[in-house]
Amino acid sequence: MEEPNIDPVLDMDPATQVEILDRAVSRKWNKYTWSGLIVVGVGCLCIVVGLLVRTGDYSAGILLIGFGAIIVLVGLIRIAIGLINPLLPSDLRTRYSYRGHHHDELHDQEVIINTLRDE
Repeated sequence: MEEPNIDPVLDMDPATQVEILDRAVSRKWNKYTWSGLIVVGVGCLCIVVGLLVRTGDYSAGILLIGFGAIIVLVGLIRIAIGLINPLLPSDLRTRYSYRGHHHDELHDQEVIINTLRDE
């Protein structure tokens, strides 16, 4: 027996689905890309300070350079997450789409869709 389609995104007309997809893409861009750039900037600042403070082979400057490199990598990953976009409106399914549902989870999905639709 086939499960009924309870994903509210799939029950909408295609124009509304594309509009919601565009809003989700712009929210994701704003959230991850700009914060990723800030994190990369902080990491580069740590690397520069570490290079200026470095006095020997095992100094605190080397540790600061290592932390800065890790911070830069985290920022680059955030930027990559912000740049990868869903291809289809059906990719916007929530995490509850593949599991058993109860009323509260379905209501949460509708609230999220309504906030994307209302903006």
